[in-house]
Amino acid sequence: MAAIVGVVIAMSGGDGESAAEGKQSGAPGGAAEPQAPTAAGKSFTKVPEGCRLIKASTIARIAPGTECKPSQFDNSTMAAMITRMPSWDTPFGSGGGQLRLQVNLTVGPSASGMFDIHKKSALEALKKVRTTTDSRSLSGLGEDAYLVHGVDKDPFDLAEAQVIVREGNAEFTVSLTYDTKDSGRNQQQAEDAVVAAARDVLGSLS
Repeated sequence: MAAIVGVVIAMSGGDGESAAEGKQSGAPGGAAEPQAPTAAGKSFTKVPEGCRLIKASTIARIAPGTECKPSQFDNSTMAAMITRMPSWDTPFGSGGGQLRLQVNLTVGPSASGMFDIHKKSALEALKKVRTTTDSRSLSGLGEDAYLVHGVDKDPFDLAEAQVIVREGNAEFTVSLTYDTKDSGRNQQQAEDAVVAAARDVLGSLS
């Protein structure tokens, strides 16, 4: 009888060690696997003022010479939803072509639906007057991210890079509108700019 009990204990100990190894290595059924839903379900409750969503050093690099203006629609009092819609614009008469950087941020339960709406709008809203030159999903930026770049048709000279991002209960767009003739920017620079700004926005939330 003692021998049988010893065998059972030995087998139980072996299973325990195997399970522990599985958890550490991320094997199926281990403790490492359930962490993904937790990360994917982030719930932000604190949002800085609109002009602080993007770092000053980032603005100096991607939109130098612009001035930030918070939106009159920014809201921080409603418990169910927080909004921020600041814009950075070149002052009138400053030269160098038109440049505008905008953020449209919503923190609340409607984040997932807003992502789909903004993605569709970026792709279709101005298709009669704008040619889409890039549209693709991005990885490593929130749970969902989509990039769109479009150039206005003649006789207009504006182009826009826009990235739409969702992370947990936060959804936002960052767009950069620039003059294709006078701003000295190209498509790749504009796309890199909105992605860099989007990383700042995500990093500012808590």
